[in-house]
Amino acid sequence: MKINNLSKSFDNKCVFNNFSCEFIDNKINFIIGESGSGKTTLLRIIAGLDKDFQGAIEGNNGEISIVFQEPRLIPYINVLENVNIVNQNSTIKTTTELLKIFELENELYNMPNSLSGGMKMRVAIARALNYDSDLVLMDEPFSALDEELKARILPKIFEKLSNKTVIIVSHNEIDCQQYADNIINLNENILKD
Repeated sequence: MKINNLSKSFDNKCVFNNFSCEFIDNKINFIIGESGSGKTTLLRIIAGLDKDFQGAIEGNNGEISIVFQEPRLIPYINVLENVNIVNQNSTIKTTTELLKIFELENELYNMPNSLSGGMKMRVAIARALNYDSDLVLMDEPFSALDEELKARILPKIFEKLSNKTVIIVSHNEIDCQQYADNIINLNENILKD
C-alpha cells in the first residue's frame, strides 16, 4: 500500500506536505514519530475516517480492523459479546480460544466496567483480530500493558496477525525493533527499512 503526495493541515497547521511512503503488504509496519508528527492522523486517513486531505492512497482495498488509542468497548454487553460483535460466526469455543491469547478466557461474561484499562485494551485487540480483515490498524495498542504481560502475549498476537497487512502506531522502540518488518519514521519523513 502506498501513500502518494499526502498533504494535510489542521487550522492552517501543516501536518503533511507532499508526504509519500510505502507499507509492505502482509507484513508488520510500524509508524513512529514524536507527538504531533501526524501518526494518528495518518492512521485515520488510511482507515477512511478522515477524508479532508490531498494526495492518494493506492492499494487500500479490502476489509479493515481498527484498534483505537482507547478501547471503545460497548459498555452494556459483556466481553464475549464485545469480541463477537464483529463476527457472527464466532462460537463460545473459538472466542474462548482467542481470549486465551490475551489471558482473558476467565472474563467472558464480565462487563467492561469491571475490567482494568489494560484488560479493556486487550478485549479491543481481540475484537479486531476476530474480524476477518485484510488490513489491521492499531493506534498505541500495547501502551496500557505491562512489560511482563507483553512478553507473554505479543508473540501470540503477532503470530495471529501473520499474512495480514498490519500498521501500528507506537512510541515503543523495543516493540518496533522486535516485531517490525518495516518502520515509517515521521520525524525523518522518509521510509525506513
